[in-house]
Amino acid sequence: MGKIADTEENFEICMDGNCSDCPSYPDGGKESLYCAKGQSGYEINKNGCNCPKCPLWIDNGLSEIYFCAWGKAS
Repeated sequence: MGKIADTEENFEICMDGNCSDCPSYPDGGKESLYCAKGQSGYEINKNGCNCPKCPLWIDNGLSEIYFCAWGKAS
């Protein structure tokens, strides 16, 4: 699994239809880029995960999902 950098560019990629539209995120986009930053400060109800369609997930060969619940990619 690849490590994702916590950069503005990656934040923009993340928010372009991935974390911003997450079916499991409880608060409408105030957090994001969990694969780089780590798990959410909110309780996550796993109702689906957009990570596998994110270019960061694809380009970095990630295989896990729900970084919001489990923590960042390593």
